[in-house]
Amino acid sequence: MAFKTVVASALSLESPEALFRDIRTKKIPGLLSQQADLLREYTTKAVDKPDVALQLPTGSGKTLVGLLIGEWRRRKFRQRVVYLCPTNQLAHQVVTLAVSKYGLKVNGFVGKKSDYDANAKSEYVAAEAVAVTSYSSLFNTAPFFHDPDIIVLDDAHSGENYIPKLWSLRISRTDHQPVYEAALAVFLDKMSWADRQRLQASSSTPWEHNWVEKIPTPVFYERVQELIGVLDTQIAPNSDLIYQWRLIRDRLLAYHFFLDMREILIRPLIPPTFSHAPFARATQRVYMSATLGQGGDLERITGRSGILRLQVAGWEKQGIGRRFFVFPQRSLREAEADELTAKAISAGGRALAGLYKLVWPKREESPVSIGWNGLPQCMS
Repeated sequence: MAFKTVVASALSLESPEALFRDIRTKKIPGLLSQQADLLREYTTKAVDKPDVALQLPTGSGKTLVGLLIGEWRRRKFRQRVVYLCPTNQLAHQVVTLAVSKYGLKVNGFVGKKSDYDANAKSEYVAAEAVAVTSYSSLFNTAPFFHDPDIIVLDDAHSGENYIPKLWSLRISRTDHQPVYEAALAVFLDKMSWADRQRLQASSSTPWEHNWVEKIPTPVFYERVQELIGVLDTQIAPNSDLIYQWRLIRDRLLAYHFFLDMREILIRPLIPPTFSHAPFARATQRVYMSATLGQGGDLERITGRSGILRLQVAGWEKQGIGRRFFVFPQRSLREAEADELTAKAISAGGRALAGLYKLVWPKREESPVSIGWNGLPQCMS
């Protein structure tokens, strides 16, 4: 068996910025000023923090910043690094950017765990390459990435759609009709007459397909024991729902109950990520976002507290990637819409105006707009 010769890195490991400066295979001249400033903030204030959030506006290079932090820590501290993307498609794009444009060594992991490339797996385990994958590849019951040291979460607010899945129960009306109907029956008498009619109708309109309801929390608490009894009876031991149900059954008081015409979703407000070892035991979690905010939204999405927020001074005023969309014709008459538009342009300083087609019926009190699907939607 041949032994692999360990060659000392010729790249500077003083900082992520210095590391990138020494990469000769990159296809860009260097970092943008805001990228360099944010990396300096990170190396000065956040290297030893368990949870760090970095904010850069859309289009200003968050991906490169996240990749450089991961690559620098991989080389300097010999840490296993996982870079998470919302989807497999975005993971492919990050791999392409990293290799062809930034000159960084990364490996993509998409699809089934059994289909992962053997060499790529070995390089990740030995901290020889950053692993790029999707949120779902980490937040599942048996991830390959069971012991990462560093986790970089790209577009961290997208985690709202992926992180809680591990602790959520989805009951499809089509695939699990008896379970859906039995769970619905627990709360049916507490719903409005209109909602009961909508759910019990044999057919529905396109408008109703977009309807979503939440059972009020006090009502849910009042009926939670009844719901547990119903689901214990209805979910068969061989059902594809059984594992998720066993996982959440004894914690339902921390959950919420949502429903629409197609499914029931039982999910926590704050995912218990502290119970998921691959995430909780990491040395550091780095959250990348264009809009971090201060309202605790990131903490709610990730289940982590005490997240250190870093952003480049002054860039919160630049407005790159920040857009405020206004559709005044949806609810106002033409003169009122023009007045509101003029005020919005004056307040914002810059604006892009577009046409939005409205169809007005004979009765002026019931305006109708043409929706995204080409169907009329009543605005009354």
